[in-house]
Amino acid sequence: SRVLNNGVTSIPTETRDEIFRISKEIGYKKSNDRKKGGKEEKKIGCILNNMKSKYQDPFFSEIIYGIERELHDQGLALDFTYDQKDVTDLDFIEEYGVESLGCLIVGPIETSLLVDLSRKVPHVLSVGGKPELTTLDYVTVDFFKAAEIAVKHLVNLRHERIACISASSPSLGLTEKDDDRYRGYQHVLNLKKLQINPEWVQDGGFTIEGGYLGMKNILRSKVRPTAVFVASDQMAHGAYRAIQDEGLSIPQDISIVSFDDIEMSKFVNPALSTIRVHKEDMGRIAVRLLLQRMEGSIHLPLTSYLPTELIVRKSCGQLI
Repeated sequence: SRVLNNGVTSIPTETRDEIFRISKEIGYKKSNDRKKGGKEEKKIGCILNNMKSKYQDPFFSEIIYGIERELHDQGLALDFTYDQKDVTDLDFIEEYGVESLGCLIVGPIETSLLVDLSRKVPHVLSVGGKPELTTLDYVTVDFFKAAEIAVKHLVNLRHERIACISASSPSLGLTEKDDDRYRGYQHVLNLKKLQINPEWVQDGGFTIEGGYLGMKNILRSKVRPTAVFVASDQMAHGAYRAIQDEGLSIPQDISIVSFDDIEMSKFVNPALSTIRVHKEDMGRIAVRLLLQRMEGSIHLPLTSYLPTELIVRKSCGQLI
């Protein structure tokens, strides 16, 4: 990405330095420092929580783009991409051979499948999800702490009635209240002794439509909140439409802060305040770490948390 390729970028120096620090920490060497031998023997693929996310979810599609670009830079390519529901029997392992096989798990997948993969494939890394197994490598962000920062931003603007559109993961048996972004929201409100109205907590399913319907439900509550924290930009875009359909204005009537900083968020009106996640860098660092693991340079499980930052735009207003 722009950071890891040393290009001109508006990303703050502190954040850029942190990404380089993580890359250095995993022992990465540039492609021209690597030996050519053995590269062609590696077989690397992705297993996605949902194949649609590769094309429809900007968060995961940018991670996958980073994976593909970094593999290209290393003279490699993705050998396969599967939806988790298509690999439950793990037949693909025999096709590619175990010793030279590396799997990148993009997003959360069923724990039982993750356990089976970790037992039968020697090189498995999860990217963009929550660390679950102590035996695996992870490249991710601290969703809990980042959510805290977003919600504290609303509190600092004097908001007390703050809603939340989170998202469930039915395949994992998780409700919207199990998500770390919801837990970060909950922690801040409890810390500030602010009310969490059950009507203000909605499951948006990480989709635009889910965000729209979740926001509609929030606006139907007996007492309307003055602000809402949304767990993804896609859901926030749906929430925008719901607010505007009710004849309300952002941020005059209700403020919104979100999570991801996908490209479209700076072009919606008003521009969306959101937590920036360096998604392409996440994919690139995941590939670098996996290659180091496959080459035997890393032996202990490693979790790398990439930095996040709050991008303040025009969607949040201060209460008087």
